[in-house]
Parts: sequence; structure tokens; C-alpha cells
Amino acid sequence: MHQIPAWLHRAYLLLFALLPWSFEYSFGTWTLDVPAEPLTAVVGIGLIFPVMQSMPYWRAGWKHHLPVAAGALWLCWMAVCAACSAIPLVSWKYWFVEAGHWWVFAAGAALFPATWRAGMKLFGLSMAGMVVYTLLHHATYHFRPDQALLAPMPFFPENTLYAAVLAMIVFDAATARDRRRFLLPVFLTGLFFSFSVGAWLSILLAVPVGLVFLFREKWRCFLFAGAAICLALVAFRHVIFEKLAPTWRQSVSVQERLNRYSCAFRMTQVRPWTGFGPGTFQFCYFPYQRTEEMTRISLTEPIAGRSPDTFGRGGGVHSEYWQAMSETGVPGLMLFLVLAASILTTVFRRAWQAERRHDRLLALAFALGLLSFFLHGTANNFMHDGRIAALVWGMAIAAGRENGDNG
Repeated sequence: MHQIPAWLHRAYLLLFALLPWSFEYSFGTWTLDVPAEPLTAVVGIGLIFPVMQSMPYWRAGWKHHLPVAAGALWLCWMAVCAACSAIPLVSWKYWFVEAGHWWVFAAGAALFPATWRAGMKLFGLSMAGMVVYTLLHHATYHFRPDQALLAPMPFFPENTLYAAVLAMIVFDAATARDRRRFLLPVFLTGLFFSFSVGAWLSILLAVPVGLVFLFREKWRCFLFAGAAICLALVAFRHVIFEKLAPTWRQSVSVQERLNRYSCAFRMTQVRPWTGFGPGTFQFCYFPYQRTEEMTRISLTEPIAGRSPDTFGRGGGVHSEYWQAMSETGVPGLMLFLVLAASILTTVFRRAWQAERRHDRLLALAFALGLLSFFLHGTANNFMHDGRIAALVWGMAIAAGRENGDNG
């Protein structure tokens, strides 16, 4: 592999160590994640020369980095949609942040895998500190579930993003052979007290997939068990729905998500090809709401500044997929699905083909972390956040390499 300049290596490690502790700084209508975005810009500029030097490597090895290629294609379409955006300034800023994440965390991980792996170790330790901070903060609210939203602030804007990050790294801690395995109970405790149903469900759905890969010789047993569960769900679907429907109807969180999904669908009908532009949903969806679908936390105009009265309100679609469709059109949704499929097939193929048990566990940990993200993405949208981007792109590249560096 290529030799990374010493200063760039240190900058990468500093970035990973500080990512969990970054916070959103607002000035006017603009926001900046400090210190994550300035550090990402420094690392991105530093990567230009090493990447240019490595063009023969990219031409020869692009097939081993399909997620990088799929990500580049997705970014190209986002640029087209930004050019046709309803709010061009917002879309181009959003695009530059997304492109920067891909450049630093995808291209960087492909070129310098050992540095990314070292950064991941620092990220895990830093997130453990964040869990301790969050639990202590939550304790001041007596661990009330309705106050979990406030617990990781100001470093995480809400508990669901915090829980999504933990759900992605908990599998890596579970399979670690070094001292990082002692972080597992810390992460699990953080996940439990996050009270994020989306994160919990993503873990519960990913674990059976991991068991199939670990005990693949007994795949017939898993197939039989899966078929039995599916038949039971179909047979008792009316009972299950009767039990859950009242809860869903009473949940303002669920109802507000349905409101946003309906808005995204209507927005797509208006602009089916290029959408309203990357990053614009939070500013454009208000006219597409219907009175009968709105909830007590629905808004009719963008939030000018965050306050205790606006926590949990406004923002995106609460779905990676609906957001892709409303902001980049139906072609954008198709490309995002291609990106998700290329990442998941690459990492799970690597986990299945690995001959050594440790290689299999390492690849499987990343694969399950990515699976938890794409499952959680049905109910929340986090890809724009630097912490999630670092994990998604890095795990996709690290797990998909033909000869992974096991760190």
C-alpha cells in the first residue's frame, strides 16, 4: 500500500478522535460542525497529491472498490440535482460536505487502510467517553425516556443519531481481539439508555444475519427457523396489528414521520427527475403538508434557531430513502439503492469468502454495522453527518478489500 505523509496521518487520527465531540455552530442561517468540518477540509486538501500520485492504482484496482465507484456516481447525480435545485446555495453547500466525506473517508480509506483502522480505534475510545458523558447528563434527568433526546447534546443533536453511531460500532467491539472488547458493555449500556427504537430494531434484525454467517454450515436450520417465523407473522398478523396499531396511532413521532413521508411523495410528484435539490427538504416541505396529517410538533416554516421549544421538530424526512427521492428524484433514489446494494454485497461477500476466522469476524463486524445503518435508514436520515459518513465509507472499503489489514 501507499505511504501516508506523517502530518496527514496525524491529522486523520485527530479527526477521528474529535468526531464524536464535534458540535454544530450556527452563524445566521449557516451551520458548521466544529471541529469536524474544518479538520475534514484540511485532510481533504492533504489527500489531493497522494491520490493524484496513485492514479495507476485506481485504474488497476477500481473493481475492488465498487463502493467508491458507486459513491462517485451518486455524487455526480447529486451535483446535477444541485444545479437544478430550488435553493442552489443550500444544495451546493450540502453537496460539498457530502463530496468531502466521500473524498476523505472513502478514497482515504482505500488508499491508506491502516490509517483508517487506527482512526477507528481512536473513534471507538472517543465514543466510549461520549457514552459516559451522555449517561451522566441523562442521570440529571433521572434517565427519563422522554429526556433521552437531550442527553447527548450539544455534541449530538438528538439521541437517534447517537444511537445509530453506537449500533454501527458495537459489532466491531464485540469481535475485537484487543482491549477494545471491554468497550462492548459501555456501548450496549449507551444503546439501551438511548431509547432509540430504530437503533434497537436495527441491531435485533442484524444479529440473526450475523449468526447465519458465523454458523453457515447449519444454514438449513436457519432457513427453517426463518420460514417458521415468517409463517407465524403471517398467521398472527391481525393480532399483532391490533396490539401495535393503537401505539402507532398515539405516537407523535410515528405520525410525524408519516407526515414527512407523505410530503416527500408529493414533492417527488412535482419534481420526479431531479427533486428539489440536495439538502432542501427541510426548507421546502411545508406547503406539501395536509392539515389532517400534521401533528402537534409539525412546523409551517423553517427553524431560525434551535431552542428547547424546537427540539425534535423540523429537519429532514426521517428516511434516507424518502430523502433521496424528494431531493434527487426517482433516478437519485435508484442510485442510492445501487450504492446501498454495492456496499452490502461487497462487505457480506468478503465476510462469506474469508478463510481465517479472524478475517471473517472482522469483515462481518463491519458488514453488520453497515446493515444496521441501512436498516435504521428507513426511519432516520444520517448520511450527511460526518460520524456516520466516516463509518459507512470506511467500513465499506475496509471490509471489501481483497487483502484486508486486520489492524
